[in-house]
Amino acid sequence: MSYPKVPYKSLADWCQLFHGFWPGKPKFKEDKYPSLEGKVVIVTGGNTGVGFESVKSLAGSTKAKIYIFSRNKEKTLAAIKQIQLEVAKEYNVANREIHFIQLDLSDLTSIKPAVEEFLSKESRVDIIINNAGVMTPPVGSKTKQGYELQWGTNVIGHHLLQRLLDPLFIETSKTNPPGLSRIVWVASTAQLLAPEGGVYWEDVNYEKLKVTKNVEYIIYGQSKAGNVIQARTWSRKHGNPNVISSSICPGYLDTDLQRHVSTIEMKIGGWLLHPRRYGAYTELYAALSPDVKDGQHSISFGVPSHARKDLTSDAVGDRLWDYLQKETDPYV
Repeated sequence: MSYPKVPYKSLADWCQLFHGFWPGKPKFKEDKYPSLEGKVVIVTGGNTGVGFESVKSLAGSTKAKIYIFSRNKEKTLAAIKQIQLEVAKEYNVANREIHFIQLDLSDLTSIKPAVEEFLSKESRVDIIINNAGVMTPPVGSKTKQGYELQWGTNVIGHHLLQRLLDPLFIETSKTNPPGLSRIVWVASTAQLLAPEGGVYWEDVNYEKLKVTKNVEYIIYGQSKAGNVIQARTWSRKHGNPNVISSSICPGYLDTDLQRHVSTIEMKIGGWLLHPRRYGAYTELYAALSPDVKDGQHSISFGVPSHARKDLTSDAVGDRLWDYLQKETDPYV
């Protein structure tokens, strides 16, 4: 079996790649956020990293009702207390309520119960930030259902979650002005490392190849290309003109996402990575800025960019979407 082919990078691709090292300062910040009063926002993985910062920024500067969907109850409740302390100190907003729904994206059987719990509490959802993710875990790591961990968590898990939330999300969007209802798919510039067409269909879970260091990054890139394709394909499959579905690379950031990288990579990252709070500005640019268009891909820290050319065709989107629908059918 041959190794996956990664397309040559265009000049625009190289520019996107290097932008992450010297992105400049974020310009779309809290002073430009809408109030979001009466609106409901979901952030997956909002208990750590960029998600933590996005929840904090939303809690301090908007009146949205915020839900964190995450796996570990104890850690999330502790994170919520920490967010509340920081919001009180930085934004002078006391006793800010933030809600928790337990969800494990690496176990598809946990997702429907989580959505049912949410639906028992809410009659609307306005913004969904699919933020949670895994990067370069130990080789051979699997989800509960046997998928390669990054593919199963970053792509399949989020697809099922979004699929189950879609009925309420779409109904809510009909009551909102155009562009207020949004889905943010947190991808990465690692989309440029993905196999041609985004997915190595000969061996989606990389069970037959020897996984070298280079292949490790191709596997991660595949999961992030999946998110880019999901963002572009969601609107085409649903046809809701009020909704903006877009993908982002939050930036090259110092977060817990790097916990599986080597010591050398960690040291290099210390010189090159940016504060995780800046990544929240990228997420919230995609979630709130009036300048964002449906299907757009944005990069750090709120700059319009592009998806790799071979990831943008309808045929590529249809193939992934059909696969994801089939894989999640048993859990709907």
